[in-house]
Amino acid sequence: MANVITKKQLRSTSLPSRSHPSTSAIEETLNRIKTVNTTTGSSESILMGLAGLEELYNCTEEFLKMGSTQRVMSSAGSEFMEEMLDGSLRLMDICNVSRELMAETHGHVRGVHSCVRRKKVVGGGDQLIVAVSGYVGLRKNMRKQAKKLLGSLKKIDGTSDSCDNDHADEHLVAVISAMRQVVSVSVVVLKSFLELLSGRQSNIKSKLASVLKKKKEHHEASKNELETLDSVICGDSCSHDDLQKKLEEVEMSVGGFERNLEGLFRRLIRTRASLLNIISH
Repeated sequence: MANVITKKQLRSTSLPSRSHPSTSAIEETLNRIKTVNTTTGSSESILMGLAGLEELYNCTEEFLKMGSTQRVMSSAGSEFMEEMLDGSLRLMDICNVSRELMAETHGHVRGVHSCVRRKKVVGGGDQLIVAVSGYVGLRKNMRKQAKKLLGSLKKIDGTSDSCDNDHADEHLVAVISAMRQVVSVSVVVLKSFLELLSGRQSNIKSKLASVLKKKKEHHEASKNELETLDSVICGDSCSHDDLQKKLEEVEMSVGGFERNLEGLFRRLIRTRASLLNIISH
């Protein structure tokens, strides 16, 4: 793209004091998302953040359908619209890869879970070892993909100065600010999600033989569900009951991510279509 958003660290997700009635719905939704601290790295907070983004893009879609918004954005200039299109495309790509990763993870976790249940009933661990090995490979790829996506996020993290707030029309300033805040908040939430996926590196492949060892005493640091499952597979704590419990937790968490990312991806598509429609007219 001709325009690359200036790289600046996001310091605040609040809108400027000079607002406009047309941006009130977006402003209210942004403020609700601000109350969710996704930087804690907990699955629950990140799920809430993703759900908030779905709501935010519903508001954004309605906002972009307003005739007043379309007229103002049409007059904002090609640089700003290029910025919005570039950001929307990057966010769509990141969301799409993320939802595909979650769908694949969901399938692998269900497979391991099924093997654990069968082993507990009928004995035999070959299928379990194969399923766990597949999950290990998936986690390795997940970390790699998450780091790539985090790199892509950095290219849209920040704001541009293409509009002079001191001289531009008040409505124009409010619209541009609102749209940039939507992008910036999306970056914050997705960054937290991808950091959760990247997790800690662990040498789990070399410890597959320990998958079904009895529970050992250990001191566990604060971990998310994926990291905890990695530790269980490492053999730190890996009785049948332990492994099954952790698999259930991961399956529930990943299923929630998959659903929210699917919903967000669809809304991002509609938002991009609205932006393209404004340009074409």
